[in-house]
Amino acid sequence: MPTAKKTPSQIQNLLLAALPEKIFDKIEPSLKLVDLKLDEVLWEMNEKRKHIYFPTSAMICLLYETEDGESIEVGMTGRQGLVGVVTFIGDARMAKRAVVMNPGQAYVMQAKDVEQYFEEISGFQEICMLYTQTLLAQISQNVICNRLHSIEQQLCRFLLIISDNLQTTTIHMTHSRISSVLGVRRESVSAAAAQLQDNGFIKYTRGKIELLDRKGLLGAACECYEVVKDQYERILGKYISQHDS
Repeated sequence: MPTAKKTPSQIQNLLLAALPEKIFDKIEPSLKLVDLKLDEVLWEMNEKRKHIYFPTSAMICLLYETEDGESIEVGMTGRQGLVGVVTFIGDARMAKRAVVMNPGQAYVMQAKDVEQYFEEISGFQEICMLYTQTLLAQISQNVICNRLHSIEQQLCRFLLIISDNLQTTTIHMTHSRISSVLGVRRESVSAAAAQLQDNGFIKYTRGKIELLDRKGLLGAACECYEVVKDQYERILGKYISQHDS
């Protein structure tokens, strides 16, 4: 029995959901829902990009790595965006690899189909390019955040972004994993988490963080979270606001 055809409103990824139904109907046959595993590498800088991904329940981290093997997060993508913008904007070295930080699902599209739709469907091209603007803004802001703000502030930003994309107040992630993403010592993450817990903003046990007071987290976070959120809404708000419920 054939699978029932989905409509944009049934798609959890906000970019796909924002497409007019006429456009979505054209690209829908090229979308395949896949499971993404923890730590799966979706692409690396020196390889040819064969796909783009539209996450629904997965969270992807864009990492930059130094020559001595240390890594740091330069961007995160979940249901609000896509992974693989270099597929359609060329060899932009924004990150060295994209890694699955939270397992889940995503819609995948082959690069050859992306190229075709870019030529034939202006609406699809527009929303992908607008998202790219928001991603570049996020990467630029993260450089400032990693350089100037405390680990506690960075942790608040990190938790808020994940909560927004996964639509949950319970995050399953160890301090060790968070430290590897933020590029800081695990002990520093544990100390920052302990302070947030003492303030009543979160509750954590091994491998699980519960967000208890979002307003408190917002107050403890640096301005970077709001700056990136505001830029996303300014650039894409007219497309995605009606779908972000």
